[in-house]
Amino acid sequence: MPKSTISVKVGTTPVRVLAANPLRLSYAIVNAGSAVVYLGAADGLTTDQGEPLQSGAMVSDDTDKEDVYAVAASSGQDLRVTDILKEA
Repeated sequence: MPKSTISVKVGTTPVRVLAANPLRLSYAIVNAGSAVVYLGAADGLTTDQGEPLQSGAMVSDDTDKEDVYAVAASSGQDLRVTDILKEA
C-alpha cells in the first residue's frame, strides 16, 4: 500500500489538501497548527461552512475518495495529511 504524508500550510483562502482518488483506502489529517482549521468538500469553503478541526486534533476517513479542502481564520496553519492508497 502506497502511503504518503505531507505538510500543508492553510490560511484564509481555501486550499485543496487531498485530491479525489478512487484508489484511496483511507486518510488522516492532523491539525499541527495553533488555530482551528475547517475542512470540507468544496473549493469555495468558508470557516462558517466547514467541519472544525481543533489544534492538535486528528480526523480520519476510510470511505471518502473525494477532494478535501481546508481553510482557517488566520494564516500559517499547519496540517499533516496522510493518504493511503491501494495498489493500482
